[in-house]
Amino acid sequence: MQYFQIAEADLQKVLNEGMSLGADYVDIYLEHSSATQVTLIPTGENRASQNIDFGAGVRVIVGEKTGYAYTEQITPESLMQAVRQAAKIGQSAQNVSVAGAFRQFSGPMPSAIYTNHGLAFQPDGSSIAHIVQYLHGMREMLLSADARIVNVSAVARNRVKRVAIVNSLGTVCEEERPMTDVTVNAVIRHEGQTESAGSSRCYRRGLEMLDEKLCKELIDSTLQKLHFALEATQPKGGEMPVVMGAGASGILLHEAIGHAFEADFIRRGESIFTDSLGKRICDSAITVVDDGLLPDSRGSIHFDDEGVPGQCTEIVTDGVLTSFLHDRISARHFNIEPTGNGRRENFRSMPLPRMRSTYMRGGQCTEADIIAEVKSGIFVTDFTNGQVQIGAGDYSFFVKAGYLIENGRLTQPVKDVNIIGNGPQTLADIRAVANNPRLEPLSWVCGKEGQSCPVSCGMPSVLVEKLTVG
Repeated sequence: MQYFQIAEADLQKVLNEGMSLGADYVDIYLEHSSATQVTLIPTGENRASQNIDFGAGVRVIVGEKTGYAYTEQITPESLMQAVRQAAKIGQSAQNVSVAGAFRQFSGPMPSAIYTNHGLAFQPDGSSIAHIVQYLHGMREMLLSADARIVNVSAVARNRVKRVAIVNSLGTVCEEERPMTDVTVNAVIRHEGQTESAGSSRCYRRGLEMLDEKLCKELIDSTLQKLHFALEATQPKGGEMPVVMGAGASGILLHEAIGHAFEADFIRRGESIFTDSLGKRICDSAITVVDDGLLPDSRGSIHFDDEGVPGQCTEIVTDGVLTSFLHDRISARHFNIEPTGNGRRENFRSMPLPRMRSTYMRGGQCTEADIIAEVKSGIFVTDFTNGQVQIGAGDYSFFVKAGYLIENGRLTQPVKDVNIIGNGPQTLADIRAVANNPRLEPLSWVCGKEGQSCPVSCGMPSVLVEKLTVG
C-alpha cells in the first residue's frame, strides 16, 4: 500500500463504514496505470503518446443489489465518500435477501506467474527512443525484403498496471501487471493487385521482449501472409466440413462458446448452457479450460480484480460441462467458490465474470490425419472480424486465409470468406482433435457490457463435421 500512499488501517475504516450501512460485502480496488504508445505511419513519421491513470473503485453489495462509486483521488476522505455513495445506490431499490454468503477462496495460493518485467524500461523518453528505433528497423527490413511492398505501418504499446484489492472478507493483495504488444502492417502491389497483411504479438512482459528474434518472427509472418494473399482466391460457398487450424481458431472458441460459460449469463438464464452442468455437450476428446496462470500470457492474472487467486478452471472435461466461470456474485448465488474470473477494465468499472486464457487441450491424432479424412472441404487458419449472439451462440466469422481440401490434401489457397454456424452446435460437431494445441499470442481484446479486457485464446486443429462457408 506504500505505492498508493494510504494506510491499511484507513482502508479498513472504509470497509467498516460500508458494513455498518447494511452491506453484505464491501471491496476497494486501487489502480495506477501508465501507458506508452509509439506509432510509425507509412510516411515514416512517428506519433508518441503517454498516459497515466490513477484512482479507486468502491463496491457495496446489499442482498441482490450492487452500488458502485469511484474516485480519482485516493485519500481516506474520498474513499469514505465513495463507500457512502455506493451504499446509497445499493439500498436505493427494493432488495431481495440472499441465502448464500460470500466465500473466500480456500485453495492453495498460486506462486507468482511473472516477475516485474514491466519495469525493464520506464515509460519515459528513453523507452520511446527504444521503441522508435525498433519500429524503424522493422519497417526498413520489410521494405528491403520485397520490392513490391509499398508502405509499412507499425505500432508498439507498453503498459504497466499496479493494482491493490482489499475487502470485507480480509483479503489484501497487490499485483503489478505489465503488458507489451507490437503490430506491423504492410501493403504489397503486384501486376495491378493490391493486398495488405499484418502480424502482431503480445505478452505480459515489458519492453525487453522487443528483441531481434521477435522482429524476425513478425517480418517472416507478414511476408508469408502478403505472398499468400497474392495467390489466394475466393472458393465456392456451401455447407461443408471445416478443419480449423491450431492457434488463431481459438477466437471462435472464445466468442461463440466461451461467453456462454460466463456465470452471469447462466444466473440470468440467458445462456444456452444454463441447464447443462454435469451433462455431455460434445465429444469425449474435448477438454476446454480457462487459465489464469500461463506465464507471459496476455490473459494471465495472479489475482483477479476481486482478489481471488488465479487458477486453471476446466470448463469442459472429456466432453462433459464441469464448471462455469464465476465472479464473487455468481459464486454466492450458486453457493460455490469463485473461480478467479472477476475482471474489470479499470477502477471506473465493476467486475464481471470474464474469460482469461481460454483454450482447448490437445487430442490424440495429427493435423495431417484430420485433413486426410476430408474429401471436400476447407482448412481455415486466420480470422478477423466476427459477430456473435451470446445467448444462442449463433456466429459468423470472416476468414482471412485458408486452403481448399480436396481428396485429403490442401490445394488452392483461399481468402475472404465467412464461416457461419452456432457455437454449441459447432462444439458438438467436432469429430477429431489434433495433438498440436497452441495459444496464439495476439493482441486479443474482449468486450462485454462496455468494458474491454485483455485475453488470450487458442486451440489445436479440429475437424468440424459441417459449417456454412459463404
